Formats: sequence, C-alpha cells, structure tokens
Amino acid sequence: MSSSNMLTNKDVFSNLDFDTWAYLKNLNHTEEFLLGKYLNKNAKTLEAGTGGGRIILGMKKLGFTSLSAFDYVPELIEEAKKKDTTASISFSVEDATALNYQDEDFEQIVYLQQILCCMEDESARLNAFKEAYRILKNGGTAVFSFLSIEDRMSKPFYTAFIVYLRLLRLMGNSKTSLQYIPWLKYKGKPNLGALLDKKPYMYWYKLEEAYNYLEKANFKIIAMGSDFQVNQGDMYTSLADLKRQPIQGGLYFVCTK
Repeated sequence: MSSSNMLTNKDVFSNLDFDTWAYLKNLNHTEEFLLGKYLNKNAKTLEAGTGGGRIILGMKKLGFTSLSAFDYVPELIEEAKKKDTTASISFSVEDATALNYQDEDFEQIVYLQQILCCMEDESARLNAFKEAYRILKNGGTAVFSFLSIEDRMSKPFYTAFIVYLRLLRLMGNSKTSLQYIPWLKYKGKPNLGALLDKKPYMYWYKLEEAYNYLEKANFKIIAMGSDFQVNQGDMYTSLADLKRQPIQGGLYFVCTK
C-alpha cells in the first residue's frame, strides 16, 4: 500500500490485480495487426508498461529482435524475466514520466496496455508523452493505445454508472472529471469500492483529446482508429474522417517522429 494509505494504480498492479497482469499470455488480434503492419522486426524496440511481459514475449515469438521493456512494478518485471528463458530481452524497472534511457535510444516504441491511462495526474501524462518522444529516434515509429470514453459512454450499463458518478460527485462537491473512472473489477470480481467512487481511477480519453496530446508532444500521426477499424483492416489518417466512423473498443494511434 502507498505511504499515504490511499490506494494507487501501482498498488493495484503490484497487489490487488497482480495475477491478472503477471500471467496473461499471447497477443490479441488488434496487437498482432498493429505490430505486424506498422513495425519493423529488426528495429530496436521498447515496450512501455510491459506487466508480465505478454506483449514483448509475443513480439519475440513473431520474430522481432533487439527488444527491451519496462514497467514501474518490480515484481512484474521479475515475472517477465522468468518467462524470457533465453534472456534475450532487456527488462528494467522504470517510471514512464522520467525514463533513464538516452535521447533517441529506440527506433520503435510500443505504448499499448493503456499505460497512459494509469496516470491520475495530467502533468504526469504530459511528461510521459514528452519522454516517449525524447527516447524515439528521428524517423522512428510509435504505437499508442488509450481507453475510450466514447466507447464507454455508448454502453447502457456504463452510461448509467457514469450518471451515478456524476450525481455522487455533485453531492460531494467534487470537481473530478468524469473521464476519471474507478476500477469496476479486480481479478475479475466486482470492486464494490467503485460504488463509493473510491480511488484509484483510470483516465478515459476522448478521441480528439488523445490526438491533441500526441500532436502537442510533436508526434506525427500516420494512422488511427479503434478496435472497430482494426477489425475492418482500415485505419484512418484523418481525424475528421475517423470522427464520422463508429468508435468501439480502445483507441489506437501510430505515429512517427
């Protein structure tokens, strides 16, 4: 538990939901599509927020070489190392907001598993975007994912829950944005603390907001879409065009520097 006795997302990953993130296996369809279509298997690649190593180990199976990965939970990095039986992946414990890698250290960076949604402070998120840009080589490729508030609001159950949160926060004079949503489950079981609006929160991005964050960090966006577009095999290059399409599942952006 954190020293302030306030539960944090780091506490969730290192304790409450550790098994989920430590022992997940295999790439999903969206990840296979993005990694296979936009990345070079021979380029020096870093995965951010690797957890138990699911994605980076999946990339190794696909034939990617020169792989590195980090997470801010030491216990998850230890689990990831155990699975890398050839010790060919460079794992480290890092904070995404203040990385120890050199400038332009990687030709490719992979920010999937919603690492940029775990940060409950806007300045921390901005620092993480800046750090991602800093460590990427000029001409390099970055892949990002975000939790989508548009997708969440399209589902009746979650819409009702967010309306409930709005009333709860109004009653408590809280000005917390409704894009901050408490975890609804731990280890697949309901988190009753969510009914009391107990932290920690995950941050759910608006499509245009995620786009603007990336542009503000100076990334050049070359493809974007949600799981719906990935399943159609049709990512978009224009935000205006994508906004006219269904947004279902997570948000994905492919960028260059």
